[in-house]
Parts: sequence; structure tokens; C-alpha cells
Amino acid sequence: MIRAPVTIRASSFGSLFDCPARWVAIHIERRRSPQSATAALGTAIHAGTAVFDTDRVRHIEPSLSAAEDAAVESVRKPREETVWDDESADKAEKVARSLVGRYCILESPRHEFVAVEASVESLVISDLAIELTGHVDRVRATDEGYGIADLKSGKTAVGTDGRAKTQGHGAQMGVYELVAQAATQLPITAPAQIIGLQTNLTPEKQRIGTGEIVDAREVLLGDESHSGLLATASKIVHGEIEPWGNPRSMMCHKTFCPAFQMCFWRR
Repeated sequence: MIRAPVTIRASSFGSLFDCPARWVAIHIERRRSPQSATAALGTAIHAGTAVFDTDRVRHIEPSLSAAEDAAVESVRKPREETVWDDESADKAEKVARSLVGRYCILESPRHEFVAVEASVESLVISDLAIELTGHVDRVRATDEGYGIADLKSGKTAVGTDGRAKTQGHGAQMGVYELVAQAATQLPITAPAQIIGLQTNLTPEKQRIGTGEIVDAREVLLGDESHSGLLATASKIVHGEIEPWGNPRSMMCHKTFCPAFQMCFWRR
């Protein structure tokens, strides 16, 4: 029996294994919750930094003010319904402008990017009946070859050692590597890089750091002893494995999960 491929967005791959029940509710059942202020701030930071780095890749003199303005505009006019408290929108605007500015001045020049938000509409893995889609934040050129870079923001995105936190992101980085290679037709051989941007309110605490993950695709593809996460993902989305819930997930909250109120697994 030929199965129709189920689409998995690259950006959602990690959340599939964090809580499959939540993933199914959002991506299969199409149930929605308003996005949080934290998510809206992350989107704004991505928007602003992408404006700056896109100009760099095109060999156009990048505009710091244009990057900051794009971030602020994203906060003011979010594409998704957003839950703000009384002050969070104003705070998000200040953090977005300040942190995007720091990134453009201090971090972006340290990298040689060759693609920004490189996307693929459809990457079908026929034997697993899954279709990967989405985009990767950056593709960079390094001494070790081409590799991906993913921007992650949050109050804990950078550790006290000044390095971006990488633990738990390997599977998602592996998917991004597959997407990047399909989108750019470049061999992705360098370690995956995470650029962490710490979203504290005061500029002196808005640290930016990097961290690397070597062989990110290995956990996806498996080896002689393990089938790999792509095979497991296929079984979940096709119903061969019941999508279990994870009440200990950081996303197990009514703000983030549309199935929260009626979730069997929270008992």
C-alpha cells in the first residue's frame, strides 16, 4: 500500500519529539493557539537580522536602521494573533531593536553567509512517506566547508560561559542540514552552528554566543543499532505509534498547546 507523504516543517521537527500529542494537535488536526509574546519577539529578531544579512549576501551595503525597523515592525504588526500583557509589546520592541543592533554590529561580520532563509518547498523521503519543507536561517562558508547556522533567541539562549546552548537541538539541526542541501545544492559538511541571542531587557545582558553540533544528521538517519528519528517520525505521523503526550514539556501550558485543556496525558 502506497502511503501519501505527511508534511513536516523543518522548524517543527524538534517539537514532534518533545510532545507528539501537541505536534499532532497543531500540525495534523490544525488546531491553533495565539502565539506567546516570547514567540513574537523571536520572530521579530529573525526578521530584523534577515534584512541585514540578506544585503550582505547580495553585496549591498547593509542598513542597520532598516534591520532595526524591520524587527520593530514585526512586533507592532505580528502575522499571528499574539497574547501580550500590558507591557510586553513595548518591552519586546525595545529588546528587538537593541538586540538586532548588537547582532548586526558585533556578530554578523564574524560570519561569511552565502544564503539567508534558504527554503525548500518539498523534500520527499519516499520510503518513509514524509515530506520535509521549510527554511534554514543561514548557510555559511567555513574552512571546513559549507554549514548551517540557526538563530535561537530567549532568556536562556546563551549560557553563563558565553556560549549558545546546543543540547537538545541536534535533531532539528540535522533536518535543517537536509533542507539547506536541497535548497542550495551545496554540500553541507561543516558542523551545524547555533547563534544564541539572549533576550534580556537591559542591553548589557543581551549576550550573543555561538555553539556547534557535529554530525547532526546522524541521529536522524540512524546506524547499525538505531533506526534514526526520521523513521520514528514517520511511524508517529502515520499512526503506527500512538502520539504520546509529555506533561513535563516546557510547552505544556495553555499558552502553547491547543490540546492542553482536554489532554489525556496531563493526569
